[in-house]
Amino acid sequence: MKKNMTNKNNTIEMLNLLMNDYMSKEDICSALDIKLPTFYKCLKTIRDCGFDIEKKNLKYSASKFSKSIFYTSLETSIFSYLLFLSHTMLPDKKNKIFYDAIMKMLYVSTKEAYRETISKFELLKKVANDNVYKEKIELLQKYKDAKYTLKIFLRSGKKYLLTPLDFFWQNGKVYFYFINNEIKRKKMIALEKIVKIVPEEKIEYIPEAKETIFELYGRLAKIYVLKENERIVDNFPDRLVVANGSSDKEVLFRRLFRYDELCKVLFPKEDVEQFKKLIEKSLDNIK
Repeated sequence: MKKNMTNKNNTIEMLNLLMNDYMSKEDICSALDIKLPTFYKCLKTIRDCGFDIEKKNLKYSASKFSKSIFYTSLETSIFSYLLFLSHTMLPDKKNKIFYDAIMKMLYVSTKEAYRETISKFELLKKVANDNVYKEKIELLQKYKDAKYTLKIFLRSGKKYLLTPLDFFWQNGKVYFYFINNEIKRKKMIALEKIVKIVPEEKIEYIPEAKETIFELYGRLAKIYVLKENERIVDNFPDRLVVANGSSDKEVLFRRLFRYDELCKVLFPKEDVEQFKKLIEKSLDNIK
């Protein structure tokens, strides 16, 4: 049953990619982390569902439907708003069910209607995030400055008792960095997942975030071997977020500098600035 669900998800994600642009089978396999047999199986499923697949210069695209339904601009706006409501108000599992139901209606629409709906949906998320981020950051910063421990509740139903540390921005999202007081480990989470913030009690001090958080990209992210005092904070198909607890920042930054554009220091702010100065100094020496 789990394998069937995985194949279904791969097919849906692959259709999303093909609906937006021409892509090679190698790029699709890389994006979805699948092998060629799975690619061809998903492609057959998409065709069997009534989609027409175009192939041009060894790249594929779901460019049109065998039977397409035309939706007006008002109807695409309604679809985008329903997607937005499911994204912001429902827990993750119910959100997926609701999202999939709407997407099924869009999959039998024209390509223009599909793209228009998704574009409006992304715009709604951006506008909402700008406001939500501001409110949550101000509230969390207020409690941090007042030296409170906090309890946060997530959309998924999880909750954490924590000591707040800081924020940082990455790939269009704001991440909240904190100490999980129950296991005494540092953790980060996307701000958009937090639905409720409750102050608990005042503390004598808030410990400094001594770890350096950096991100690795591309092939380096896949082959990177953790060094002493390092741990994985988050792992994505195309990038890896690592925390380094080394006290010798200079040695660490010189090693990260060798990774060139495949590495970026994310947190804390003073480490970001120190790493930038190292880059600028090296560029000055080249001139």
